[in-house]
Formats: sequence, C-alpha cells, structure tokens
Amino acid sequence: MEELIKNIVKSKAIDFDSLVSCKEGQIETVTMAQKKGVGLTALAFGKGEGVGPHAAKGDAMIYIHQGIATVKIGDEEMEAHKGQVVVMPANIQHQVTAKEDMKMLLIVVKEG
Repeated sequence: MEELIKNIVKSKAIDFDSLVSCKEGQIETVTMAQKKGVGLTALAFGKGEGVGPHAAKGDAMIYIHQGIATVKIGDEEMEAHKGQVVVMPANIQHQVTAKEDMKMLLIVVKEG
C-alpha cells in the first residue's frame, strides 16, 4: 500500500515543534502529503521571510502554530496570530510573511 502521509512518525503523539525549526533568513518545510487533491506541509519562517505573491489552484488554509504572520489575499492584508486559521481562496493571489519567527501548518485542497 502506498504511504499517504509521510515524513512524520505515525501512531504516536508528537510535538509539532519537532517537525520544523525557525532559522534566521530561512524557510524550513516538511511536506507530509502531496497528492492530486490535497497537500499538507509544516513550515517554519525566520522573521521577515515569506512566500508569495502567488495563486494556488486550490483553497489553501493555514493554521498559525507559533508567532504572527502578515497575510495578504488580493488587496486585503491582515495579521494572523498563534492559534488562528486563515483560508486563502483558490485562484486569488496571496502571500504570507513572518512578522516574527513563525510556524504554520498549510493544507491545500483542490479538485481531485
């Protein structure tokens, strides 16, 4: 059987902080799933680092695990704090920038 979720210990509770680390001037990622209809990635950003602007073919949801992110969707800009979730709709340009060291979980869902 094909492994659907990878790069993470299974059948055990683990600390999200063990997946990725914030490093100055870097973005660290661990892709746990990348299939036709879904992507699941843990990311850590050093302060000031970011991704974008770009548009995805699916809805992208981020969960902020640590820190604060500046999120821009189209012309709207907001801050997302630890414990918050933001959904960035498909085909709309967006970007995410770490206002301070930041960790997040990214889930992208698209037509299969």
